[in-house]
Amino acid sequence: MFFSYAKIAWSLANPLHLMLILLTLATLLIWLRRRRLGNWLVSVITLSLLSVAVLPVADWFLAPLAARFAPYDAGAADGGPVRPVNGIVLLSGAVVDLKTSRRMGHAVPGDAAGRLVEFIRLAKAFPKARLLICGGNVERGGATTAEAVLIAEYLVSHGFPRDRLIVEDRSRDTYENAVMGRKIAAPKGHERWLLVTSAWHMPRAMAAFRAQGWPITAAPPAPDQGRPNGFRLRFNLGRGLGIIDTALHEYLGLLAYRLNGRSMELWPASPS
Repeated sequence: MFFSYAKIAWSLANPLHLMLILLTLATLLIWLRRRRLGNWLVSVITLSLLSVAVLPVADWFLAPLAARFAPYDAGAADGGPVRPVNGIVLLSGAVVDLKTSRRMGHAVPGDAAGRLVEFIRLAKAFPKARLLICGGNVERGGATTAEAVLIAEYLVSHGFPRDRLIVEDRSRDTYENAVMGRKIAAPKGHERWLLVTSAWHMPRAMAAFRAQGWPITAAPPAPDQGRPNGFRLRFNLGRGLGIIDTALHEYLGLLAYRLNGRSMELWPASPS
């Protein structure tokens, strides 16, 4: 039920949809002879879109999420022995391009392929760690092979032994990743597990996994968004709106998870 309501709510909160709603309202105000208010609203929308297109506003908005958890250092900070890792969890979600993968007949990396790259790096650094892949995402109107299954096939084709992989292919969102992933992996209290997902998604993922009593360690790839490197003149509205869409989805998701009891933290952080 929560999954369905969340999809409906997000379709309304999508930045592009909100802009369309506000432009429609402004048009109605102008036609109803409330031109001053309508013109003011159109001006605000225009300036907002121009700022997103030219300035790194979207990166600033995403930055607190992307910087919340640092990438995991597989080496020992003090030069001593490396602490063992018992398992590594990868959360799917555009890790492979489902539509292209169906056409090609094999897994093709998607927009979030950085997660897979980091997962492989850590899997090689800790060759005895079990590898859990979570995600039941499937292509809408296409093949029904879950993304986690495609990722597992990709790893096997690149030399990873199949008996090292654990595949959870039913979860539809981050909360279900945590619930079903913990059930199938059955981690013991003394074990150390790493969680790999995009840096901007890590706060909500950590909150969900911790709520399941799983003291997992964040291991995001280095973020490629949300890190403004000074002012750079550009005009790319699509990129800006896309990043704001991602950030807003995560901020609202953190709030919704906390209010719904799916997490116990509104703004999780690394242990001090």
